[in-house]
Amino acid sequence: MIPKSNSRKKELFIEESTLVGHSSAIYSISIDDSYIYSASGDKYVTRWNISNGIQDNFAIKLDHGPYCISCIRGTSHLVVGLKNGNVHVIDTVLKKELRCFNQHKSAVFSMSFNESKGHFYMGDANGYLSIWDTTSWELLMILDLSCGKIKSFHFSPEEGLLFVAKQNGEIGIFETAFYNEILSFKAHKEGVSCLDFNPVDKLLISGGKDAYIRLWDLKGNLKKEIPAHRYVVYALESFNDHLSLSASRDGSIKIWNGNYEEVLQKIDKTNIGHNHSVNELIVLDETTFVSCSDDRLLKIFKYQGLT
Repeated sequence: MIPKSNSRKKELFIEESTLVGHSSAIYSISIDDSYIYSASGDKYVTRWNISNGIQDNFAIKLDHGPYCISCIRGTSHLVVGLKNGNVHVIDTVLKKELRCFNQHKSAVFSMSFNESKGHFYMGDANGYLSIWDTTSWELLMILDLSCGKIKSFHFSPEEGLLFVAKQNGEIGIFETAFYNEILSFKAHKEGVSCLDFNPVDKLLISGGKDAYIRLWDLKGNLKKEIPAHRYVVYALESFNDHLSLSASRDGSIKIWNGNYEEVLQKIDKTNIGHNHSVNELIVLDETTFVSCSDDRLLKIFKYQGLT
C-alpha cells in the first residue's frame, strides 16, 4: 500500500491509497465485510484488508484468467468466472473450492445476486444467462438471449426486476418470478456495457460502447442522454443521494452531481487517477469507493464533502 498525501486544493474525493500487487490488468473487484477481492489477467484472485489496504496471504491461482468475481452477501462464498467459461465457488473462510461449473462454454463477463430469492445470475460471451440457487448451487434455468456478450446485470430489489446489458445494444428487463423478458429496447448503437438503477426516481441508467450515459424510464423511454466519456463507459455507481460515479476505458473516473447532471470532479492520470482503462468501481461505504484498472492498480478514494 502506498499512502498519499493531499497537497492539492480541496476536491470532493482524494486518493487515500494505492494497492499494488498484481502483475497484469485487474478486471473485476468485489467486497465482503472485511476484504476487497480483485481478479486479474495474471490469473490470480487476491484480497486486501479494507481497514488498512494490506494484501493478506489469501490467493487463488487459476488456469485461465478471471473476468468477473462476486462475493455473495450473508455467506463466505466468492464466485469466480473465467475466460474459458468455467465458474468456481470458493469458501473464503475455509479457503477451499466448494463447486466448479462448466455450464458456460465462453467467457463469463457478468454476475449479480438476488438476495431475496437466493438466486445468482451469470452472463457469458455467447449471450447465455444462467440462474442458480445459492443454497444448493443447483442450476435453475439457462436462457439463450442471442445478443452477443452479456456485459452487465443490475438487479433491483425494489422493483423485483433484473436488467440485462446486451452487446447488440439492447437492454432487457426480466421479471424474477418466472424470468420472462417483459421488455427489450435499443439503448446504445454499439453495445451496452454497464447498468445502474435509481429506485427513488425509478430511472434505469446505462453506459455504452458509444461513450454515452443514458437515463430511461421503466417503459424504455429515453429521459436524458449525456456524451460522458471519450471511450466505452465501463462502470456506473450511485455514491449517495447527491453524487454519481462513472468510469471509462479512457482512463477517467467522473464524479457527477445528482443523476449525471454536471461533472464536479474528473480523476485521471493528470492528477490522482489511473494510467489506463478503469474497469470497475465499487462503493465501500458512505465515504469511500474503490477502482481497478488495466494499469494493475487498485485505488481507494475518500470523500471530503461538498466544497
